[in-house]
Amino acid sequence: MKVTKELLGKSQAKLTIALDEQEIQDYKQKAAKRLSEQVKIPGFRPGTAGYEVVKLHVGEAGIIRQMIDLALPETYSKAVTDEKLPVVSRPDVHIVSEEPLVYEATVALLPDVKVTDYKSIKVESDAVKLEDKDVDNVLDNLRKYYATYTPIDRPVQKGDKVEIDFNGTDTEGKPLEGTASKNHPLVVGDNSLIPGFEDNLIGMKLGETKTFAVTFPKDYHAAQFQGKVVNFETTIQKADESHLPEVTDEFAEKVTGEKKTVEELKADIQKNLELQRNNEEKMRQEDKLLEKILEKTEVEIPEQLITEEVDYILEDMKADLAEKGITFEQFLKGTKKTQEDLEKENRKEAEKRIKIRLALQFLFTEEKIEVEDKDMDVELAEIVASYPEGDRVKAIEQYKKDHQMMLRVKNRAMLRKLFDKLLDRKTA
Repeated sequence: MKVTKELLGKSQAKLTIALDEQEIQDYKQKAAKRLSEQVKIPGFRPGTAGYEVVKLHVGEAGIIRQMIDLALPETYSKAVTDEKLPVVSRPDVHIVSEEPLVYEATVALLPDVKVTDYKSIKVESDAVKLEDKDVDNVLDNLRKYYATYTPIDRPVQKGDKVEIDFNGTDTEGKPLEGTASKNHPLVVGDNSLIPGFEDNLIGMKLGETKTFAVTFPKDYHAAQFQGKVVNFETTIQKADESHLPEVTDEFAEKVTGEKKTVEELKADIQKNLELQRNNEEKMRQEDKLLEKILEKTEVEIPEQLITEEVDYILEDMKADLAEKGITFEQFLKGTKKTQEDLEKENRKEAEKRIKIRLALQFLFTEEKIEVEDKDMDVELAEIVASYPEGDRVKAIEQYKKDHQMMLRVKNRAMLRKLFDKLLDRKTA
């Protein structure tokens, strides 16, 4: 096998790979053997027909196609290994000649990355502040969660729990997919539906039907409804008045499942809020640090990497739409865009993601970030902290059996150590 390497711009290389006569014959024999196992040939058991017999049934062209399918991955892999190329994308293959087999493989290489003067980056820390009203807001939400309800025969008002039927039509009266529901539960005033929708329920009575127009927000998650005026025919099917429990020691015990006073419940809420706010502040600092790292990162990203990342972004978008019951085709129609438009729109985001990954990899090496077992244990403990206590040990065991999951855990641990070091955070 003869390999010719040509280094192209933007961290790309082109390999021209030519198989010699003996290699071609060997792969033809392998191809015939594979075809004899797949093709039913009268008088022969699967895998027993010889080369000439297989050739009679599938033709020389059929053997050559199978030969190429077998030869390309093996010879490409060997060429990359022999040439010691740091490949980071799938190859773009062009067949120059089928017989003798000669092909070109253009591939992206790990680009040179440099993060200049990153040790001078400073990220200011904002003090975490809590007020009494923050604790009171949590208590109010807990009271709503444990509220009891009784039927009403008066007009609906804010705070009432209702069940409604509704269906939406456009301004011409045509039904709109995804705008109808039956016995939909909500608490009026919690704004769980489109802004402005619940205001129209106030004053309605049980069994009453009313039609009103609502304008969807311009940043609504489903693009086909962004800024759209929809008429909703709505009926109140059930209406209850809420009764909020008093905040007493008995209420504190009910919420926590432990014998606690109101003051102890408030102290727990305060502690949890402080932990939450501190975590939010850490994430803000890390996001700011990444922004500044990006500004100092110098790298020329191969085109193939950008194309692949755009594909990943669109696949994620399709999955998110599917969860909302919207097909990709419906989304394109609603937004009046093509897939090519979305590819162009997401190109900058794709470049940013790749740049971040390459910069972090550079910094892991530069800062000699290594992960020990204890670091992995810390990450696993944090991941399963939200699990019921009795399930945590089993969850950790499941994580440790999954190689891909443990790679993600390792990456989290490396990021934590890098961020702590660059932000000069004290670690336990």
